[in-house]
This record gives sequence, structure tokens and C-alpha cells, in this order.
Amino acid sequence: MLCVGLLAVAFVSLGTGSVPAPARTAVQSARPSEKESRTPAQQKIGSQLLYEIYRLRGEAREKGVPEGATLVRIDAKKRALVDVRADVTPALEKKLTTLGAAIVSTSREYHSIVAWVPLLALERIAADRTVTAIGMAAQAKTAK
Repeated sequence: MLCVGLLAVAFVSLGTGSVPAPARTAVQSARPSEKESRTPAQQKIGSQLLYEIYRLRGEAREKGVPEGATLVRIDAKKRALVDVRADVTPALEKKLTTLGAAIVSTSREYHSIVAWVPLLALERIAADRTVTAIGMAAQAKTAK
């Protein structure tokens, strides 16, 4: 990075008045990426789900969320169909329903709760120490 910085100084001192693209890239890369700046709770949430959270909050542009649709299923109540990976306990199930989730299925054996969860509640759920991951729920497909 030092060489790129010196190169930028050389270009400016030669009177070109502009900094070459590699120098701008080096300066920009000093700022952590969206993925590197995620909280511990956000690190448990799948990227596509986080993108939808950022869009709902109006943070998509500043977070650098790519344009276009995600594969996240979202209902009219702004809930996403997710698979919460955790030890399935009555306390966790109660927490989900208290936060507005509608549980579709649970599996203690596979440590999974599939539910429609409000997007803006996902980070609070991910912050629970028993939750290991939150991703999009698998979709069944039929062959024709």
C-alpha cells in the first residue's frame, strides 16, 4: 500500500492533478467492507437476509447492497421464511412468537426451527447465545 501511496504522490507532483485508480482503490479498501463490519449477531445471518434487512431500513446504498432481487421469501407482513439453527427449546420458541414469528415446523433432532420471522427481529434472534445460524428456509420443489 505504501508503494501505491507514493505513486499517487508522484502523479500529483508531476502536475497531472489526478490520482491513478489503484491509489483510490487502496484508500477505499482501508475502510472495512460491509461483511467485515458485521456484528457477531449479523455474522450468524445469511447475506441475502441481511440485504433485505438493510433495504427495509433504508441502508442498502450505504452498505453497498447489490441491486436486484434476492431469493428470500417475504410475505405481506415483512416476514421472511427462515431456518433458525439452534437448540430447540420452549424458551426459544416463545421468544420467536413474542417477536412476531409464526412457527412452521420444529426439529429438536436437527436443531432447526422453520418460521416466518419479521425481518427486523432477525438480529435480536441471532443475538441469542443458543442460535448458531439463521438462513433462508429450504424450499420444496416438484418435478413436472
